[in-house]
Formats: sequence, C-alpha cells, structure tokens
Amino acid sequence: MEKLELHYYLENESHAMDAFVKNKAESEVLKILTEVSELLELDLSFELEAIQEGGIREFIKFLSKKKNRKKILPILTFIGGILSVVIADVSSDYLKKDKEYENLKKEEIKLNIRKLKQELEEDNLSENDTTVIINNIVLVLSNSDKVKFHKSNFYSTLLKESKIEKISTTELDENYNPISKENIVLRENFRSFIIESNKVESEIIDNATIEIVSPVFKAGKTKWKGFYDSRSFSFSLNDQEFKKSVLNKEYSFTSGTMLKCTLEVEKEMDNEGDIKITGYNVFDVQSVFEGESFKPTKRAKREIEDKRQLSMNFEDE
Repeated sequence: MEKLELHYYLENESHAMDAFVKNKAESEVLKILTEVSELLELDLSFELEAIQEGGIREFIKFLSKKKNRKKILPILTFIGGILSVVIADVSSDYLKKDKEYENLKKEEIKLNIRKLKQELEEDNLSENDTTVIINNIVLVLSNSDKVKFHKSNFYSTLLKESKIEKISTTELDENYNPISKENIVLRENFRSFIIESNKVESEIIDNATIEIVSPVFKAGKTKWKGFYDSRSFSFSLNDQEFKKSVLNKEYSFTSGTMLKCTLEVEKEMDNEGDIKITGYNVFDVQSVFEGESFKPTKRAKREIEDKRQLSMNFEDE
C-alpha cells in the first residue's frame, strides 16, 4: 500500500518544532484522512512511520482493514494522490447552512463519489480520463464541510509555529519513492484555508408551537423553559411587545399553555466539525393557547387588521 509524506519545511534547516503544534496538526490531518476514507466508503486504517530529517518529514501508511481482498479497488491505487491533493487544495472558505443541509450534502457527495468510482473501474480508460476522474473526486471531497473544517484547523495550528516556512504533501510508493508531484503550500497562503468562524446560519422555524414549562414574570435576561418537538429546552424571549404584556399580567400561564411563534435555532461547528445547537430565540409571538383555543396576540390582531384594510382598499379600487 502506498504512503503519504507530510513535510514541514523549517527555517534555518531546523529539525525541531513545537510539540503541541505538531501533535495538534497531526491530529487534524488524521481527522481529514478519516473523513475522506468515510466519504470514499473505504475501510482504512493509518499508521505513522518514523520521521526522517530534512525539516520534519512524516510518513502515513494506508492499510485496508479488509484482508484477502480478491480484487483491489481502483480507487485504492490512487488514495495517496487523492489525499495529498485534498490537504493542499484550497476549497471554498464557508460552511453550509444547517445540519439537515449538511446531511443531504454528505449523501450527495457519497453518491457523486460512487459514480466516479464506477467510472474508474471501466476498462480501457486513457490516462487523461483517469486524471479527470481523480481530479473530480478531489473536488467533491474538498467540498465536504468536515474536510474544510479540519483543514482550517490544521493550517491555523501551523501558523502558531514561527519556524514553519511551508508544508508539502507527496504520494510515495512502498520504497518511499515519489509517484506524484510534490504539492507545496507556502506559509503566506496558510490563511487561504482558514475559516474565520465556526458559526453556521441559524435555522428559522415559522409557526413553531412551544409548550411553556417555566415562564418568566420579571424583567431581565432570564430564559424561559418549554417543550418543542418532544424536547425540553431553554430559550430567550425576544418579542419585546409580548414580553411587556406578560409583565403586565395580560396572560395567565397554566399547565398546557402554548405559544405559536417564530423560533430561531442558533448553531455552530464543534471541535470535531459536527454541527451543534448553541441556543434558541423566540420572536414574533402570534398567538397563545389558553383554555381550549389559540388567541391572537396584539401583534397578530394588528397584522390581521392591516391585511383586512389592504383588502378593502383593493376592493374599493
């Protein structure tokens, strides 16, 4: 099985670098490799081999966990080259919108890769055709949020070590001979890979129905508690008009009281590149369930009246 060389070029031909930076960078590279192998649907393990001099050079060996494979998949022949380019390839510097979208995108990536892998298995492929297919696989992999996220962490970590002048990745054969060109990234280009914020766009849920567990009857930033989609959660009430009505005791909250409103779900990526929820906000309360039915709030009544007036004006014309 081929290998991937990761080469840190250090100033003054140094052979030592900050241990914490190296270990963190190494961790992010392994996370990129793991995500890529998952997207390629390859059951791979990775081994680190001894470091050699010349800056700092590390060698990562790819091993297929499935023994006695009757047929070597064509994609395995190119895995070192694919990973070499993915690590050094600048992809878009933004993250997708939400978890549902990211899950759909991941499935789309896997479907595209399956199609490209099938094309790679066709007989009598020219060298040019093979190159095009491999380049397309790299492009698809580079558009994965997790790959972009861990690559961002990798390069931002490297910036913490002032000795690093550039890094490179190279595909090697079993005897450590290069079988692809060296992909070099200069220090001045590290920031091109870095995503400045882990935050992703909030999910907005219109006409959400929230059962109130614990309302707040005093001014301040204390969060309310409620149930939504069978889950208990805390949220900030950001509808100031409705909040004022609550403080004026215009509503009585009992067991089963519900709000129909706009719910914002704030999200960001965690250290593993997974999307997690960081907070909930409620806006635009339209109605309150009291007794046996939903009753419109002052805001909703105004909106209903405004629509009625607008309709009457059109009819008069």
